[in-house]
Amino acid sequence: MKRIAVLGSTGSIGTQTLDIVRHNRDKLAICSLAAFSDGEKLREQAKEFAPEFTGLISRDGEECLIDAVREADIAVVATRGITAIECILYCLENGIDVALANKEALVCAGELINARLGGKAEIFPVDSEHCAIDRCLQGRRIEQVRKILLTASGGPFWQMPISEMKNINAEQALKHPNWHMGSKITVDSATMMNKALEVIEACFLFGVPTDRIQIVVHRQSVVHSMVQFVNGEIIAQLASPDMRLPIQTALLAQEGDFSCEEVDFSRLDLSFENCDFDKFPCAKLGYEIMRYAPLCRTVMNAANDVCVERFLQGKFSFVNFYNTIMNAVDHFEASARNAELTADNIKLFDAETKKYVNELSD
Repeated sequence: MKRIAVLGSTGSIGTQTLDIVRHNRDKLAICSLAAFSDGEKLREQAKEFAPEFTGLISRDGEECLIDAVREADIAVVATRGITAIECILYCLENGIDVALANKEALVCAGELINARLGGKAEIFPVDSEHCAIDRCLQGRRIEQVRKILLTASGGPFWQMPISEMKNINAEQALKHPNWHMGSKITVDSATMMNKALEVIEACFLFGVPTDRIQIVVHRQSVVHSMVQFVNGEIIAQLASPDMRLPIQTALLAQEGDFSCEEVDFSRLDLSFENCDFDKFPCAKLGYEIMRYAPLCRTVMNAANDVCVERFLQGKFSFVNFYNTIMNAVDHFEASARNAELTADNIKLFDAETKKYVNELSD
């Protein structure tokens, strides 16, 4: 029986993780649940799964995350932002596997996290794209990889003319054509900032530089990513868009009892396009930011967090994301270049960037 700690249990990935546990009660058991602030939903989950530990970050502080994972075999990290970085480092140092559904951790602390790999603990990616890449690699050496083809849905505005994008509002951005996700990641999908984050994740997860990672727009979200090898062969992973599949893969490999909806090949029409970086400039940040000091990735991520929050409040324009993020990166570049990449400095640059961008946006 594998003991699971779910961090961010009341969010989209957290609740879908619990659904996987329901389908696999003979193999999985919940030992702890932690959420940010939804105490009522957390109590409902605790009543059903009877964990030994529950924690609320808003009440108990970030330290509760480490308390939550102490007795776990694997931690599902589905918290937002940089909150769980120190917990992830704790897990890797103490032989606790990590099912990682948090993009920000590797984006901001990839070097710190990778430095702790190689022991008894592993990271299993929960992003549909990175789970697919892992499946495509199937133990092959990175030296055999010519290119990772990272698929993107293009979000709800792929076909909208640039001239109309300045009028996009939050209600429109939250209507993703293929996936049902939380509001933050849904807006990131609309701006295609999520692809910038995923390019960086792929660098750290698979040891592939950005010039060997290509964003490919695939509107149907059936091909979840592909790997091209040096001999020209391309292997792809196909499945219906359902985040429970990568969650189950991370927790149980191919042994789980949940099955997503079958792909109907009689009606399948797959298309692929190059990413339009002019229309979606945030997507290119995954390539551009790797030329900066590591802490600039925290600045980029924090600036985007503020842009998303203010956009959802109706106080920020959809077309201003990229310029605002780069303004912040340029502002903090010198100080980031002279600072060591540590968990404390990530917190410091995150807070300072959010203060700076909020003042810009007023």
